[in-house]
Amino acid sequence: MKRWKLYMLSCFVLTTLSGCSTIEKQTEKATQVKETIETKLETKEKMIEIDGQTIYFKQIGKNKPPLLMLHGFGGSSNGFSDLYPDLAKNHTVIAVDILGFGHSSKPMDFRYSFPNQANLYYKLMKKLGYDTFAILGHSMGGEISLNLTYLYPDAVTHLILTDAIGAETLQHGKGSPKPKLSNDLSTVSTPKEFREEEVKNKREDTAHHDELGKMWPRRLRINADEIQLPTLLIWGRHDQSVSWQKGETYHQFLKNSTFHIIEEGEHAPFRQQPKEFIQYVDEFFKKHPTKS
Repeated sequence: MKRWKLYMLSCFVLTTLSGCSTIEKQTEKATQVKETIETKLETKEKMIEIDGQTIYFKQIGKNKPPLLMLHGFGGSSNGFSDLYPDLAKNHTVIAVDILGFGHSSKPMDFRYSFPNQANLYYKLMKKLGYDTFAILGHSMGGEISLNLTYLYPDAVTHLILTDAIGAETLQHGKGSPKPKLSNDLSTVSTPKEFREEEVKNKREDTAHHDELGKMWPRRLRINADEIQLPTLLIWGRHDQSVSWQKGETYHQFLKNSTFHIIEEGEHAPFRQQPKEFIQYVDEFFKKHPTKS
């Protein structure tokens, strides 16, 4: 019975997120535009092996405060393409294809969970030489970002969530026990130029989505009182996947947060209204400058 309930919950979650996935996949049509834009930036496509899995990432710009970017379910780092030119003016962007999507590995035997995903990208940033960094997460990538901030509070300087899932995991007071995760960088390779043929655990189907669905029953209950860093929340008014009311819930729990609603925005308001989105991001960092 327990296994059946777990299966049904996973199916429900994946069905609920299918709208997010459809929206994300639509952005792949913009790949040619993305490539044109990125040729004008200092963009490097790289890969790294972490705990036996290949993680693909874009490194855009250099010698500026780092900004880690995590996309949503069914998407990839390409979904943020409209933002890269402006973000790269003030940040070194590290935009990841999260495990299970894009050019990264899609394993069947990985224990998918929000903390385990967060651990991968924490180790990525450490390997790149960043002890501290800002993070921007969209949709499912938002909850991964929330977990990363909760588990590694000394590493994250600024948290930006846009149309993020996970508001229901917040509570005041004691949260779930924090899992003991290995931060050993001996299992992390040296980053190198991306080569498709070297990606481990590649697949063209979505069979691993059943395993991804197990992330939801494994969620952490997060003590919002421990999250004190500057936080920016940006939502699309017309998001039909993660309503703006979820953003309001985040705002109520996270005391050092600023909340903006993009009136003409949907589930990915940074694509419908990129200029307005960037305006809020720029104002946020001006108000809370990165410490040297």
